[in-house]
Amino acid sequence: MTLLEFIAADQNTLFSAALILMLMIAILEGITTIIGMGVSEMLEAVLPDFDFDFNTPDAPQSVLTKLLGWLNFGRVPLLIILVCFLSAFGLVGYSLQYLIVSTGLPLIPQLIMVPVAFIIAMPFVRLFTNILQNIMPRDETSALSEKSFIGAMATITLGKATKGSPAEAKVTDKHGQTHYFMVQPHSEDEQFEQGESVLLSEQLSNGFYAIKTTNPSLI
Repeated sequence: MTLLEFIAADQNTLFSAALILMLMIAILEGITTIIGMGVSEMLEAVLPDFDFDFNTPDAPQSVLTKLLGWLNFGRVPLLIILVCFLSAFGLVGYSLQYLIVSTGLPLIPQLIMVPVAFIIAMPFVRLFTNILQNIMPRDETSALSEKSFIGAMATITLGKATKGSPAEAKVTDKHGQTHYFMVQPHSEDEQFEQGESVLLSEQLSNGFYAIKTTNPSLI
């Protein structure tokens, strides 16, 4: 089997798709950086809506919540986690299939190999996000604690926030550094839409409560 046949094999379709999508996101990020648009906003249209029940006082944790927390969601932007996952999943899948072929055995069907590659890729995603969150600009680089962000204005960057279902928001500190937090409203009948500016009002174990403000000078 030639390299081209190996890459184009039906058993490797999802691994190829993952790596191609990762490259497309990287190119899109570069283009949007040049033209000054947010790649997260552009991807919001194609990404599904998730309900994240994070570690809040009145919301029990689910398996998905624990997995997202384990992957550093809320400390690392979702876009970065997605790129890390696509890279790890594609490379792990190809590597496993290559090891199988090198022993003289046929390629493993996707129905079997995809779940295996997914499970093996998860620790690599956590490793990558751990490294990235340590090298990304953080509060410690400017001697700022998360509590100091109470009273700051944040912009919802991804998703829709409701009580018990936070969304990602970014805050720019006085040093010009951008910080990402999970925010949610106090009230169950209130919600924050993507692109909306809110005021951080109370710190949680994983993010902040926030309130809407109609003061144009704050926004």
